[in-house]
Amino acid sequence: MKVVIPAAGAGKRLFPHTFTKPKPMVYIAGKPIIGHILDRMRDVKPDEIIMVVGYKKEQIMSYVDKN
Repeated sequence: MKVVIPAAGAGKRLFPHTFTKPKPMVYIAGKPIIGHILDRMRDVKPDEIIMVVGYKKEQIMSYVDKN
């Protein structure tokens, strides 16, 4: 199974939180939104995870590589 995670939005409605970081990196309950999503993927055990990134993609890619 392949999983596609769209994480490319600038998060304009979350401004000023998204002024320095992309929307998937906004912290909720102690971890970034993308962290919660990836934690759920552990239960599903997909063959491949495809992330569509855009705005400040370096921060997202760095977090995913570390975790």
